[in-house]
Amino acid sequence: MAEKLIHLYNLNNRFYLSTLWGVKYRFGAKFESVAAEHPLGRYVDCSGYMRWLVLHGSNGELLLPDGSVNQHSEILKQGFPIRDYKAALVNRTGAVYICFLRPTSRLAGHVWLLRNGTTMESHWGKGINSRGGKVLSYLGRQVYCYRLS
Repeated sequence: MAEKLIHLYNLNNRFYLSTLWGVKYRFGAKFESVAAEHPLGRYVDCSGYMRWLVLHGSNGELLLPDGSVNQHSEILKQGFPIRDYKAALVNRTGAVYICFLRPTSRLAGHVWLLRNGTTMESHWGKGINSRGGKVLSYLGRQVYCYRLS
């Protein structure tokens, strides 16, 4: 799979606009339609948001399945190159990475995009927003990271 799948203008535009919608995080919540330009819904979880954001950021070229575990499997199946998360955190070239935390017996999984050390995600307590990627590195869990562009 070629790494140039994500179109940065589309990705940044969709992310910025989606931060204005006031959508909150709720575990298991999905947008009504992944194909909609402005999906309906007051709540979305991390995988539901990634499914929508990646679809629109790739001009419809990459439709991920629902659920972060299924999305991770699809990224592996598509052959995207794995990258070191710590190296991705300090990369300031504009490359886009999709990152995963696998679920444990006590903790849910998580999926987010990382670009220039900042996330694009829907997460507990906030909903759709961004934060410094190092916030997620304290969890002490293995982060799986793949380059999309």
